[in-house]
Amino acid sequence: MKKIYLVSVGERSGKTLVSLGLARNYPGKVRFFKPFRENLVNTAKGLVDQDAFLMAEVLKIEDLDAISPLFYDIYDPVSMEEVIEAFNTACSGAELAIIEGGRDLTAGFTHALSHIDIAMALNASIVLVSSDDPLAIDSVCMFDQLCRQKGAQISGVVLNNCEKSKARELLEGKGLMVAGEIPNIPDLKSFKVWEVVEMMEAKVLAGSGGLDRDVKSLLVGAMNPQTAIRYMRRSHAKAVITGGDRTEIQMAALSTDTSCIVLTGGIRPSKTVMSKAEEINVPVLLVEFDTLTTAEMIEHLIARIEPRDKKKLDQITRAVRTKVDLESLWS
Repeated sequence: MKKIYLVSVGERSGKTLVSLGLARNYPGKVRFFKPFRENLVNTAKGLVDQDAFLMAEVLKIEDLDAISPLFYDIYDPVSMEEVIEAFNTACSGAELAIIEGGRDLTAGFTHALSHIDIAMALNASIVLVSSDDPLAIDSVCMFDQLCRQKGAQISGVVLNNCEKSKARELLEGKGLMVAGEIPNIPDLKSFKVWEVVEMMEAKVLAGSGGLDRDVKSLLVGAMNPQTAIRYMRRSHAKAVITGGDRTEIQMAALSTDTSCIVLTGGIRPSKTVMSKAEEINVPVLLVEFDTLTTAEMIEHLIARIEPRDKKKLDQITRAVRTKVDLESLWS
C-alpha cells in the first residue's frame, strides 16, 4: 500500500484540494484517513469532520466515523497505538492511503503525536502543501529541519495558488523536491447561495429561485447609502450582509449585481424589499447572528468544497493532474 501524509503550511493552504486531486487521479483503490477531527459540520450522519465528509462522499466511503475517528486533547491524549489501529481499520485493502494532517503545523509535538511522528509510525511519505508566501516558505524550511532531526524526510512540496514562483528555485536549492505548482483557480473562491442557507440555517424570505447563484464577493452594508452604492457598483456577484432595518442599503443592493442579501439579527425587511427581491430572483436570507459573526462564517465558505459541486471537483482533478508530478508522489 502506498501512503501519502499531507501536511499544510498555514490555514487555507490547499491541502484538501491536493487530497481530492490525488484521490481522483489515482487509478487504483483509494482510502482516506484523517486521525483527528477538526472543523465539524452537521450532516445527515451527525456531526462529522468537514474534510472527512467531503472525501467520504467523493470516494463513496460509508463509515465516516472510521476515517476520522479521534480528537486531539493535549491534556488527555490518545496513544500512537490507537492512531495506528484506526488507520488500519480505515484503510484496509487500499492501494493508496491519503492521510491528512490537521491545520496546525505544530499540533501533537507535546505527546509525540505530531505530523512527523504519525507519518513515521505509519511509514508514510510526507508531502507539504504550501503557498509561496514568504512566511509559509520559512515554515516549510523549518518543518524540513524538524523532519531531518527526527530522521524523517519530506518527499515533496506542492505549491498552491502560484505558478512559476521564485519559491520553487529557493526550495530546490535547499534540497527539497517541488512536485508541482498549482495556479490560482478563481472558481474555487466562489460558492452558491444555498451553501450560505445550509451553513447558517438561514430562512429564505424571498427570491428562492436564485439559490443556485454564485457568490464571488462579500460586502458588509454598514455604511451610509451614498457610500454603499459606490462600493456595490464595483462588486459583482456579491453577498450583502446588513441589518434587516437598513431598507435603503437593501434596495441599493438590489439595484446592482447582487447574488443574495443576508439580514442579521433576526430583523425582517420591508414589503418593498421583499417584493423587489422576489421580482428579480435575488434571495433574501434571515439569520439570527450579528453582522460580524455572519461575515466571519460566510468567509469560511471560501475554503469549503462541496461534494456535489461537480464543476469544482473536475477543475481540481484537472489542475492536479496537469500541474503536479503525480508519478513522483506515487513512487
